[in-house]
Amino acid sequence: MNLAASRAAVALSLCVLLSACERQAATPSPTPATATPSSPAITTPAQAVPTPAPTIAIEPAIQAVTDYVLPGALGPDVGPERLKQLFGAANVQISDHVPGAEGEESRGVILFADDPTRRAELHYQDQQQLRGLTYVVVRERGTRWRLDNGIGMGMRLTDLVRLNGKPIRFSGLGWDYGGTIHDWNGGKLASRDGDPVRRLAQLDYVSDQPVSGDAFPSGDRDVSSDDPRYPQQGRLLTVSVLAVSFPGEDDL
Repeated sequence: MNLAASRAAVALSLCVLLSACERQAATPSPTPATATPSSPAITTPAQAVPTPAPTIAIEPAIQAVTDYVLPGALGPDVGPERLKQLFGAANVQISDHVPGAEGEESRGVILFADDPTRRAELHYQDQQQLRGLTYVVVRERGTRWRLDNGIGMGMRLTDLVRLNGKPIRFSGLGWDYGGTIHDWNGGKLASRDGDPVRRLAQLDYVSDQPVSGDAFPSGDRDVSSDDPRYPQQGRLLTVSVLAVSFPGEDDL
């Protein structure tokens, strides 16, 4: 081989070698995969279930009395503290001189002592502890109190008979228990079976107009509202006392 041919062969070999190197450099070497660190597992604590609050029984609030009806809110278990809640502490007076029958006095409670339109006298079985309300009496002519069966102060005997639907029987006037109605003859105003509360009314002649002594019955005797001997008594006699009585230990 001559010198020119030998140089040409060397040049060709260098070109091939350079081309191979360029191809190798153009092809990127695979980057080794980098292991991604795994995140630690996060454990969420279980939510605590709230414990329900204990149920507390709440007694209904005691409503102050604004409608003066007997027996209404009154009953055997109503003592001075409950009365103060019902009527206001200033209107509950404990007294050793609550009037009773035949001029007697006892320890009890007077409601609205200074207000004749709402005054009421309360008698207790236990007079010292004022427990066991047995009797409530209203005597004022202008009172706002009335019985829950419709009887009101000043109602005429004729109106009572009409409301009852039957004649009634009462005691003659002129003594401590005079005019007390004790028999409704099974009429609408009679006590219902199973009702321990007795609703009471007492009659009297209250007027400035004089009448003859035989216009209405007097004395300790039993009289009917339709007694022909007293034709005027229906319009002359009116309710003068309202009362309710509750069973005491001796009545249960």
